[in-house]
Amino acid sequence: MYRSIRFLSILLWAAAALSSFASAEILHYIDASGRKVYVDSPHKIPPQFRHQSQQVETVRMTVEEQLASEQSRQQISEEYRRKQQIRELERTLANMTTPVRIMGNQVLVPVNVVWRGRKASLNLLLDTGASMTVLHRDGVSSLNTTSRDSSYAQVAGGGLIKTERVVFDRIELGPYRIENKSTAVIETSGPQPFDGLLGMDILGGGGYNIDFAQRKIVWAPGKYKEMSAALDQLKAVDSGVNVNDASGTSLDDLDAQNK
Repeated sequence: MYRSIRFLSILLWAAAALSSFASAEILHYIDASGRKVYVDSPHKIPPQFRHQSQQVETVRMTVEEQLASEQSRQQISEEYRRKQQIRELERTLANMTTPVRIMGNQVLVPVNVVWRGRKASLNLLLDTGASMTVLHRDGVSSLNTTSRDSSYAQVAGGGLIKTERVVFDRIELGPYRIENKSTAVIETSGPQPFDGLLGMDILGGGGYNIDFAQRKIVWAPGKYKEMSAALDQLKAVDSGVNVNDASGTSLDDLDAQNK
């Protein structure tokens, strides 16, 4: 029913366009600078050029040709929209993965911290046992941060270390930008293979999976899987392959989610 109504609408549009086109008169003249100018009415030709105007022979399209032209235009528009969706999904999926360094059973995650417009790039040890993210003072020394307050924390072995609380402008991790993040900064003794601990105050936000084989983290894996399936579907349609979306997520649904 819907296709019949749509076909009838296109047919009526084509007939109206054909009728309008048939009654149009296309003329051209040469202006003072020697340019050939086209107009659709004699009244649009300046009086001094009317004597040399000529009517242009036009090819009148049939209703079927008009319909085929409109369908071709719609197909090109759909193909353009589909290619835009593919590029956008590829960019989004790339941002949802982060390459990591793996040292034995330790995973080092690249993180950027921003303080008053200055940025430091750190490698933090992923630690699911840490409730709070902790940065080493040496890693952020170039930022010249100032602390809101300080305290002492007990470490393994019973010792105490001084802990400062610094509110960074932003912490950047994969696709996430965490504004005004309060983070602990501590002094360390001697060189360390990493610049602090990445705790559950950040890791617990959107979920993640570690791909040890490809040495990367996938952020928000459920969302990543849905978007990957949608991308495969778009590419299959673009190449003319008919596939079913096993995830149950339609492209229109994905569009609505991304808006």
